[in-house]
Amino acid sequence: MINESRLVQTFLDLVAIDSPSGQEQAIADDLVKRFTALGGEVVRDEHHNLIARFPNGRGEWLMLSAHMDTAGTDVGIKPQIRDGMIFSDGTTILGGDDKSGVAVILEILLSLQEDGTAHPPLEAVISVSEEVGLQGARWLDKGQIRSRSGVILDGGGPLSNIVVSAPSQDSLRVTVYGRKAHAGAEPEKGINAIRVASEAIAAMPLGRIDEETTANIGVIQGGTATNIVPDEVFIRGEARSRNDEKLAKQTAAMVAAFEEAAERHGARVEVKIQRSYNSYTLTEATPIVAKAMAAIQKLGQTPVLKASGGGTDGNIYAEHGIYCCVLSTGMSQVHTTNENIAISAMVACARLLQDIVANSE
Repeated sequence: MINESRLVQTFLDLVAIDSPSGQEQAIADDLVKRFTALGGEVVRDEHHNLIARFPNGRGEWLMLSAHMDTAGTDVGIKPQIRDGMIFSDGTTILGGDDKSGVAVILEILLSLQEDGTAHPPLEAVISVSEEVGLQGARWLDKGQIRSRSGVILDGGGPLSNIVVSAPSQDSLRVTVYGRKAHAGAEPEKGINAIRVASEAIAAMPLGRIDEETTANIGVIQGGTATNIVPDEVFIRGEARSRNDEKLAKQTAAMVAAFEEAAERHGARVEVKIQRSYNSYTLTEATPIVAKAMAAIQKLGQTPVLKASGGGTDGNIYAEHGIYCCVLSTGMSQVHTTNENIAISAMVACARLLQDIVANSE
């Protein structure tokens, strides 16, 4: 049986451990102890990705996945409970993305052991650096994962939501090279790299392009002083789509905008494009999706198959033949100081996952 107070306390303990992307050693240390105490066979790689195996079961291996890092740079998170909801103190994110998923997985493993519930062999796969382009899942040796299907607890919204499709993402790193000059004495001798970059960004399609495609410029860095015409600007952006033809068109439009602006001003532009991850689509006929739908129906709700605008570790796993549906833990307003999660939603997620596991042997 799911123990609500224990689940909540586990979550509170986890969010109190600082773990921005790239700083996961402390949380990994804690999770190694927790999974080992549960009898797990724990493997930890050089990046602090964890695989905890529980082989005593029947049938095919099932993966339970979440990530341990939190978005941004916030530390010193102080969780608070108000009216059945968990918030931060308002100065930081909460970190429910994705420590709610980690807490649910730990509670499921405890509950299965206490109840003696039959289940398949289980792998808890907890990644690092998910928030910075799914890097941890990419670094992880997928050959060590024995499961061919799984559940990723990294969604928000209603419990009935099952994410079955996610986009591909192209990451753009752009450097605009202008020419330095004294901004007061002889500005006409300079080529302002900031102006070139600004015109390019203003000209390109950004935001919601269509129902499958989005684009964003998220970082721009350049210039050294107001009296110097800046000769170099660095820009980072991205494009995403669940349709690879549309993604190629959007990425090309962004590159063209930089090239055209540079040509107008006699500047030079260097563009590097990296495919961060590839899209995937599951259907209601996919076995793990069918099991999740059946479990949601048992809870008296109607399952809703959703296409996401964001990637998860599931994108990386799908490239290696490991197909995972993404379930909601109930987290809301993630990556903001208003982030929150309803205790009832987190408990319902645990019960849902318990049913999926119990009916997967």
